[in-house]
Amino acid sequence: MTPPLHPIFLFAFYCFQLTANCLQAQTWERVGELPAGEMTAMFSQGDTLYAGGVNKIYYTYDGGAGWDSSAVVHPLVDFIEAVHYIQGHLFVGTVLDGVFRSDNGGQTWSPDNAGLSGLGALSISGFASRGDSLYVATYGAGVFVKNIATNSFWSPYNAGIPWGNIESLHHIDGVLFAGSGGNATLSRQTYPSQVWEEIPFDNFNGEINGLLSLVKQDDVLLAVGMQGLYRSTDGGDTWAWQNTGVGFVSNASLVVSGNRVIARLTRSSGLTFHKYTTDQGQSWHNFEPALTGSIGYDIAICGGRLFAARSNGLWRITLITADEEPAPQWAALGQNYPNPFRGQTTIPVSLATGGFVNLSLYDAAGSLVRTLWRGEQSAGNYQLTLDMGNLPAGVYSYRLMTAAGAQTKWLVVAE
Repeated sequence: MTPPLHPIFLFAFYCFQLTANCLQAQTWERVGELPAGEMTAMFSQGDTLYAGGVNKIYYTYDGGAGWDSSAVVHPLVDFIEAVHYIQGHLFVGTVLDGVFRSDNGGQTWSPDNAGLSGLGALSISGFASRGDSLYVATYGAGVFVKNIATNSFWSPYNAGIPWGNIESLHHIDGVLFAGSGGNATLSRQTYPSQVWEEIPFDNFNGEINGLLSLVKQDDVLLAVGMQGLYRSTDGGDTWAWQNTGVGFVSNASLVVSGNRVIARLTRSSGLTFHKYTTDQGQSWHNFEPALTGSIGYDIAICGGRLFAARSNGLWRITLITADEEPAPQWAALGQNYPNPFRGQTTIPVSLATGGFVNLSLYDAAGSLVRTLWRGEQSAGNYQLTLDMGNLPAGVYSYRLMTAAGAQTKWLVVAE
């Protein structure tokens, strides 16, 4: 006769079953508010997510609860390769048509290609920003930089980079990393130096191997190359290789979520795999449940969910589990008072950390009326008293943009 299980083992078994059931209950769902067509690139900050469709941007400011779309970027644009938001300006990088810029949240777009020159300069592979500088990587003409504050022309930024083809571009703690060329090397530039240094991340075996994506978790750098997964504990000086288990990878992205790093690995055939690590890249596992039946272009974290931009739409899955905590709220936008009002009103703003902020006012149609507060601000609680006596009566929205994302509230100007 088998002895009965001790109560503590029964409790442990119950907890295991409960956890397993919770994990199995997590399923991928397509974001039904958006078209079931190609979604190709994303950019996220806090609860804000921008997703590039065929020729327009779809966005949410509340972690995916509500969605809206921009105007068409340009009728000729049919593939958005990269999306970036910096200091109130939205940028998209396209294949063959270069960079487009919007200063009003995507209501209108204009080409921003002045200074981009050379073969492949209008085929964009990625963006990165550092301070007031925006950097763009291209498939053929290297890296370019422009100053956001002055809206300067693009200038070549390739000193020390021996290759024109840039597969990826990342800014981490003041350091730029470029996946330059295909001979298993990356280019690194540490501020305030203006010169890149070439560093091998693998032994070149005669077959193409470019750096496709890179993130930092604590003090460890994790990267995806065309021939494997890589890990560095010394800032990128040396790298250790691990097999992806999926063969040659032509496109990839990495995101950090709690104690996990999640990788999207896409082969040239379009077949896409997701892997994850919980030990900073020492071991990788298949992400479950799998998402199949379409080509994966990008992944991003927003509002406690993993989003996947794919050839048949935007997909998402909840990632909040026992080993992860929800992202902290770094900024809070309060309701103005009095409201409705005529003349002066006060808007409360709380910043848990310092950084660049932009508070702007929009009319009911979504057009920018004025910028209320813009620039670098320290952490603290602010009460912004504003004189709006010259505004016509009506309903307006005010939007706070920080590194944590965007928040929007409404105010009413009385007769």
